[in-house]
Amino acid sequence: MEPTAPAEDEPGRPEPARSEWRSLSRLRDRVDAAAREIERLRAENAALGKRLAELQDDASAPSFAFGESESPEAIKARVQGFIDLVDGLLAAGGDGATNGAPDA
Repeated sequence: MEPTAPAEDEPGRPEPARSEWRSLSRLRDRVDAAAREIERLRAENAALGKRLAELQDDASAPSFAFGESESPEAIKARVQGFIDLVDGLLAAGGDGATNGAPDA
């Protein structure tokens, strides 16, 4: 049961009680707002969890596996080639020159 505000015309009611009532009322409003936000976030979390599960189960979803059939050395060589290409582009100021870096 929520407390009721003191009547303005109630005799003998000290001022701090009204101030305390306003403080409690503001606190209650903040707690209610926080509870609503928590419920909204829980619902969003549940929806995102469901979507993630759907994506993980979907066979047509893109695979993020890299080099499944490649040896570690071949993967390292490919990655190093990309790094060399980017380094060359950065060194050339982005004018398209690769400074001898291998084509990807």
